[in-house]
Parts: sequence; structure tokens; C-alpha cells
Amino acid sequence: MGRLFRWSILLVLITFGFLWPVIFSGGAGSATTVDDPVEIADYTASYTVDAAGRLDAVETITGEFPSGRHGIFRYWDVANPNSPRVRQVPQIESILMDGEPAPYRMLWEDGERFRVAKIGSPDVTLDWGRHVFEIRYHIDGVLDPGKVGADKRFASTTGRALAETAFYWNVIAPSWNNIIHRVNITVTLPANVVGAQCSVGFGAGRECTDLTVRGDTVTLRATGLQPRTPVTLRAGIDMPTPARTQLLWPYQYDRVLGQSPVRVVVLIGLSVLAGAAAVWAHRTTVEPAPGFPLQYAPPPGLGPVQCEYIRTEAVPKDGLTATLFYLAERKLVDLRQVNEKQWNVTGIAKPADWADVDQVSVAVGSALKVIGQGTEFEAKKTATAGKKLSKAKTDMAEAVREWATEDGLVVARRKELWVRAANAVAAILMVCGFFRWGFPITLWALPFVVFFLLSVRSWSAGVGTRRTEAGRQLWSQAGGFHRLLATDSAETRFDFAARKDLYTAYVPFAVAAGVAALWAQKYQTATGAVAPQPDWYHSSSNSTRDSASFSGSSGPNFDSFESALSSSIGAYTASQSSSSSSGSSSSSSSGGGGGGGGGGGSW
Repeated sequence: MGRLFRWSILLVLITFGFLWPVIFSGGAGSATTVDDPVEIADYTASYTVDAAGRLDAVETITGEFPSGRHGIFRYWDVANPNSPRVRQVPQIESILMDGEPAPYRMLWEDGERFRVAKIGSPDVTLDWGRHVFEIRYHIDGVLDPGKVGADKRFASTTGRALAETAFYWNVIAPSWNNIIHRVNITVTLPANVVGAQCSVGFGAGRECTDLTVRGDTVTLRATGLQPRTPVTLRAGIDMPTPARTQLLWPYQYDRVLGQSPVRVVVLIGLSVLAGAAAVWAHRTTVEPAPGFPLQYAPPPGLGPVQCEYIRTEAVPKDGLTATLFYLAERKLVDLRQVNEKQWNVTGIAKPADWADVDQVSVAVGSALKVIGQGTEFEAKKTATAGKKLSKAKTDMAEAVREWATEDGLVVARRKELWVRAANAVAAILMVCGFFRWGFPITLWALPFVVFFLLSVRSWSAGVGTRRTEAGRQLWSQAGGFHRLLATDSAETRFDFAARKDLYTAYVPFAVAAGVAALWAQKYQTATGAVAPQPDWYHSSSNSTRDSASFSGSSGPNFDSFESALSSSIGAYTASQSSSSSSGSSSSSSSGGGGGGGGGGGSW
């Protein structure tokens, strides 16, 4: 259950990593007005739209500049509020300043939502006075179906509103930070205009001046525009609406998927390759298992931690408990419950009697200082007890690894560790992809996510080491014994009637392997009686020995002992933690409702 929970949390975080730009997308909204010192004396624009829906624009902007400014910036909202799957990206053809080519940089802002032309040089400031900028660009797909915008109210209207196709556009973008004194707009469409509507400002706004239709051309003027005031034109023409490129997703997903279906397909292909590479990389670290013929006893001379370590190459989670049970079963220590939160571990054998026990068990006895008659360790919720138990766990882990190496059972295989390094790099790049550090969209994280998830097993025990031939033989025996403890009675029959005493003798090995409940259930299935509580386990609640449960199965209850150890270690960890702590340029305003959002200002 814990592993499933961890994987569920990881997958939720990964999903959030991909989709957070959508979750936190603010959409269009009002923004704080920027106090721009430049006033635009005249804004003249000529827009020509061809039969394919391509707009060719020439914008001439005459500004009155104070000293200290470098130039202007112009930005376009590539999302059309009326067609969320259409992107209208401007392509710059030329930019002039005072009749000469101007230096400029093209930028993306807000996750490729806004295309920005930053005009001027950061090393040069403009002279005080009037400067003229000419921007030529084109945008594809600007013609909408005739019903788009037909239900909107406009302050100025001429002709009829309904037509087959509409040009619905903010001819003055809604987010210019400057006062604009005069506006002169000319729009030429690919067919005769049957009607035109115009507004200055948001909503119905106020009337445009001299809204005129002549054949395929619309002209209009406006004066006295305050900062962030759009001029919106809707003109209808009777011709079929040309087809235009549409994506499969709305613009809110552009920071996730971008604006190129080809790129999405390429990234999915790279992810498939990354997954195949991760599977291959992991397979290079997997040690082929030997056969596991059924064994009715643990390998001779091995304690429960050694047996489990040679089987899994991991120090068992409950190894300390299993070792203390093993020592009690060998009659080297006595385990006795004092109260609900305390157990005492008492040495009952002479030091010479420990000669035949394995070195891992000796390491635990030494750490708890219970080697010798009359020695005692109190497992209770205190920092002192917890410190000793933590040291015992550390010494136990070091001892079992030293045993495996010194006895020639396990050898290092460093070349396998490159898979862990690759997994760590994939995790770092995955996070960079999520936060778009060096990547334009979060989907770039996908190949790294796939490689990370399929190679994360490289952090499991055994990677970087291999068992020798002797180790593999011992592995085979330990695995065969594990079959006895963990598999169904029908598959691995055991005559408990003839060998009843071995049930309790094997309890420490079952605890180390995490299969104590299965071992107790196997006893009950085979004999028809509840598994007995070992006589070396002196619980203060012996009256429950015939009805107690261990992890849901009938049998002895070892939870209070494990709880005493855990609370002791927890007290120590808490004391350590307590000690440590005590020491220690654009906006997204929506415009007048048509395409051609964006704006500009000076810098």
C-alpha cells in the first residue's frame, strides 16, 4: 500500500508539472496602466487582406519623444479570442526608424502567447523630439466566418452586418501604453465590403470618425485615444471564408504543447525512444536468478538478516526486530514486555555462548550491550534508547555488507551505476522541462519523464554489485527457503505435526522477509490451529495468544515489540531534529473583441 501511495503521489506531481501553465493561466484581464512619457502624434495603418486570409500591414507610428528613451516595442497577441484553435503569429518584413532600417529583437512573452518586437538599441538613446517608425508585417488566417462578431454592438455602423465572411480586427491594438492623438486606418479586403462597424474603446465604445466604405476598402479615423484604448473594426464581405490552419488544442495549452503539431509528434517519438533506452539500461543491471529448489531450512550458519540480504541484496526493513527474535530463539537474550510502551532485552548467556552465532547478530548484541549474563537494554520511548537502537541498525547494516564482501559472496560492479547517473540527469532535465528552464514548453519534459520512470528501478538494492558463484549458490538456497515461508501450503507442504518446533524457530526469518503473516497462516492451514506464540516472546498480554493477529492473519502478535523499538528510535530522531533546528513587459488585456490583440509602448 505504501509503494502504491508513493507512486500515486509521484504521478500526480508529474501530471501537475505538465499542466500547471493551464491550471494557473489567468486568461485575459485588465492590467495596470503604464505611465509612458511618449505620446503618439499620428498612427497611420494600412491593412490589405487577400483571398487566402493573409493580412499585409504597414503601420506608421509618429511619436513625440523626451530624452533618454531607446525606441518602442510592439507586441501582438497570437491568440484569437473568437477562434481559440487558431494562432495568428506576425511575421516581420521590415522595421524602419526615421526612414532607416532600425535595430530590433523578436521575443516571445508569456509562454509564446505574445510576439514582441523590441525596436531600438539599448546602447543608444533617441534625441528629444519627433521620431517615425514604420513596421511592415503579415499575419495569416485573419478572416472569420460571417457570424463571428455579428451579435456585438458597435458605436458606428454602415451597411449590413451579416455576410459570408468577416474581418473582425483591433486595427489599433488594445494595450498601447501611450496617448494617441490621431488615427488613420485603411483596410482593403478581397471582395466588396457589404457593411462595416467600428468602435473606439471597449464594449460599444464611442463612434469612429469618417467610417467610409468604397468598394473593397474601408477607411476610418479617430482622435484623442487615452492609453489602452482599442479601435475595433468589423467588415463583412460576401465570399466563402478561406480555410486556415487550426491546432487541436486551445491557446491555453500553448505553454504545454506549443504551436506546432509536428513538434508534438517528434516529442512523442523521442519519448518512445527514451522508454526503450531506459528499459535496455535497466536490463543491464538485472542479475539473472538461479533456480530456487524448495529448502526446508535456512542456509547453515546464516542468521535472518544474512539470509534476506543474500536473497535481495538489501538490508531488511525489520532486520533489527528479526535479529533480536533470533537471539531470543537461540536463548542468548530474553525479551520481556514491562508495560505497553517498554520492552526489556536482557542478556542471559555467557559471552562464550555467542561464539556460534553469526557476526551480524553479534553486532546487534554489541551495540545494545546485551552480550553477557545480567546485561540489559530497555527499549522505551527515550532519546537514549533510540540512539542505541539507531546505532544497532547501522552496525547491523554495515556488518551484513562486510560479511557478504569478505566471504566472497558479493563483488562490486561499478559500471552499472551509470544507469543511476542517467536517471538522476533525467530527473533534473524533467524538472527543468516542467518549469521551462531552457525549454519553451512543458511537453519537452516528456522524454525525460519516461526515461526517469522506466529507469528509477536502478536505485533498488543490488545495482552496482553482483553475486559471485558462491553467492549465487547461497542465493538459490535462501530463495528456496523463502518459498517455504511465503508460498501456499498446497505448493510447499510442510509437516508441522512432525516438526512443530520449527515454526517458532523460523519466525525470525519470516519477520526479516516480511512474510510473518503468511508463515502463521500456513501453520494454521496445515494444522487447523492458530499459530503458537513463541515461548521466548514474553508479552504481558499472553491471554490473547490464541486470538491475536499479525497483519491480519491468525497468529502471535509482535506489534507491541516493534512499536517499542520504533518509538524509541523516533524519540531519538526527534531529539536530533530539535537540536538541529535550535542551532540553526507585456500585458494580456483582451482588446475590443476581435483579433489583432496586443499593444505597445516605449522603452
